Amino acid sequence: MLLSMEIHDDLHTVRYRSPSRLWTDALPVGNGLRGAMSAGRVGGERLWLNDATAWSGLPGADPMAGVAERGPQALDAVRAAVDRGDIGAAENLLRRQQSPWAQAYLPLATLELELEADAVDTPDLRRTLDFTTGIAAHSYATAAGRVRHETWADAATGAIVHRVSAESPVRVNLRVDSLLRARSAPALVEDALTVEWWLPIDAAPGHEHPPEPVRYDTAGGRVGAVVVRASTPAALTDGMLRTTASREHTFTIGTATSPGPATSPSTSASSLAASVARAPTDVDALRSRHIDAHRELYSRCALVLPSPGEVAELDTDDRIRRAEQHSDPGLAALAFHYGRYLLMSSSRPGGPPANLQGIWNAELPGPWSSAYTTNINLQMAYWPAEVTSLPECHLPLLQFITDASRTSGQIVARELYGADGWVMHHNSDLWGHATPVGSGHGDPAWAFWPLGGVWLALHLWERHRFSGDLQQLAEDWPVLEQTARFALSWIRSDDRHAWTSPSTSPENQYLDEDGTPRGVGVSATMDVMLLRELADVCARAAEALERDDVWVPELSRLTAMLPDPRVSERGMLQEWAAPQEDADPHHRHLSHLIGLFPFTQITPEATPELAAAAAASIIDRGAESTGWALAWRAAMWARLGDGERVQQQLRMALRPADGVPGRDAGADAAPTAAHRGGLYRNLFSAHPPFQIDGNLGLTAAIAEALVQSQEDSVLVLPALPPEWPDGSVRGIRTRAGVTVDVDWASGLVTRIALRSIETRGAESHSILVRAPGVHDETHRVVPGEPTIIEPKEP
Repeated sequence: MLLSMEIHDDLHTVRYRSPSRLWTDALPVGNGLRGAMSAGRVGGERLWLNDATAWSGLPGADPMAGVAERGPQALDAVRAAVDRGDIGAAENLLRRQQSPWAQAYLPLATLELELEADAVDTPDLRRTLDFTTGIAAHSYATAAGRVRHETWADAATGAIVHRVSAESPVRVNLRVDSLLRARSAPALVEDALTVEWWLPIDAAPGHEHPPEPVRYDTAGGRVGAVVVRASTPAALTDGMLRTTASREHTFTIGTATSPGPATSPSTSASSLAASVARAPTDVDALRSRHIDAHRELYSRCALVLPSPGEVAELDTDDRIRRAEQHSDPGLAALAFHYGRYLLMSSSRPGGPPANLQGIWNAELPGPWSSAYTTNINLQMAYWPAEVTSLPECHLPLLQFITDASRTSGQIVARELYGADGWVMHHNSDLWGHATPVGSGHGDPAWAFWPLGGVWLALHLWERHRFSGDLQQLAEDWPVLEQTARFALSWIRSDDRHAWTSPSTSPENQYLDEDGTPRGVGVSATMDVMLLRELADVCARAAEALERDDVWVPELSRLTAMLPDPRVSERGMLQEWAAPQEDADPHHRHLSHLIGLFPFTQITPEATPELAAAAAASIIDRGAESTGWALAWRAAMWARLGDGERVQQQLRMALRPADGVPGRDAGADAAPTAAHRGGLYRNLFSAHPPFQIDGNLGLTAAIAEALVQSQEDSVLVLPALPPEWPDGSVRGIRTRAGVTVDVDWASGLVTRIALRSIETRGAESHSILVRAPGVHDETHRVVPGEPTIIEPKEP
């Protein structure tokens, strides 16, 4: 597979001949704990440094702080208002249950590096990011020879490494700065540049305007630090590290934050950072170990789609522009691999989950606080984890879910609603924020949504579906039980019918009789689908674990009484229990279609009427949308088996985002639609601005178009885009307990290879395989032996 990657490097490498002008031109590296964006500048470098633990706020904070109304009486008042049809009153009461906001992921520091070298006459800049190695590189010409820079987030040691190689000796000047409040001046500590900053104890999102949007506590706050160690002797002058002349310079960069407040007896941030920033004795060996560790994950899955020969030498931004008018299947493969690369870079065991921007953020505050949005975006970021053979990258999210279900989620369920189990709403952060946000004035359409925990908990079952690990499922059972106990507390019933109230369909609104946009009602379709999915998962998990807990059938009984999804008079799936007119007919969210994807409650085979209504709903909502919503639409069309529409959505997702309004777009940006998705120059997906779920959702959608699976079956090429008649994919992981390799030509399968997933044990098992050009057949898969399927002669 690695040989294939090297041959098709245009599918695994982005390249440019111009430096970064904007942050979204820079190239990302990351190892799950630390990340950097490489600007690739002539005569030096700029690195935006991030640490996955650098968040505002403090551990152990009161999860109910700032909530004006709480308890079952407050919830009863909301329900009473809904029952009498006074939705305005219900929404006002819900505002009384809002906390201020979730905390923000922070930009830790910037590192500016400048060479004291001969003047650059003809720069001849070349800038690349190789996904197969995780190394961002740039080189340029000087009068004294060529200079090459390499940056990587070391997968073995955890450090950020920057290497400078020059044909003639050069001196390097290096400075570290931050948007955060300084705690100490730059200093040399044991020959390493060391800088510390205070982390805010509170940081408001950009749409809020409190008197002090970023608030520090220099007595009880946390601290962030950067430590830089140079391989060559260096001195500190006026805050700048200045090296001696050499042809080789290696800088190892450690970042860290204090685990608790600076006044606590915890290890200091600078000592933690210094433990990472150790000078390598052999930088070539360090680099080699990093590449080996990186490729162990990256090389498990690869997609080959042929492209016109002329695109191989194009700069990536030129390639994106060309693809607007000319077919370039390989660009989709490049984006597929980039999504896997970004997930690997921003989510590894031992670190927190990827946030809205992965692990990269240059702003204070970042877009949407660069935090966690749990009504689609956090879940979408992990859709490709299992299917593209990166289950380890799923672990940070699963641990976050487990932790929140035991701590803040239980406190909020009990104190806000008087409910059992655990709850999480629309926004969260490193500390597991679980209350509705909005500061008392947030629109409940986006601020109130108590089923975030339900959707998140279903990821635990998805892990089991791919791994088959019963011991792990037994460890996850308490989380599923606590999730179900909240559902049992939340659902209302008269023993004949059941409903949810108050209910929202995240971020969307309908028009009431007076034409006023409203977001609150009863039994939104998304509620029903999530709760029924939870009931089904708990029943299946109980059967697998041979448990007979009495609450399992009770949850099934109660969710069965919820209203079934309805088809409107216009032939579309209703988003709310009662027919409503959309306030925004082209809204980006398609929450009521969650049963189509990522769940399988709606399928063309089992529920053709609902599948047709879902298709009509997607069409009515419109093909145009934000980056992540384009990816979601593509995945849904893949489930519906419509390769033409998958192709349409992918083309929109892969178009240039030049000039799309964003925080770094600049005054010269061309005006365009506020929610028009596409790709920035570095392939980041535009919401706009950048949101990583657009990239990761796109990878999942492409995988879904190529291979779909259930526990006993694999469907190959179910929605192949017409522009991809020939290709191959390796390492798609399935719920059927096998990884799948597929080759195809002229739209028909030429070869399938099935390999048993190691965690499934030593037992062989049977799998139904369906594919164009191959007869539907059941095949026996034996662990350790590939099962090869080839079309039979007609």
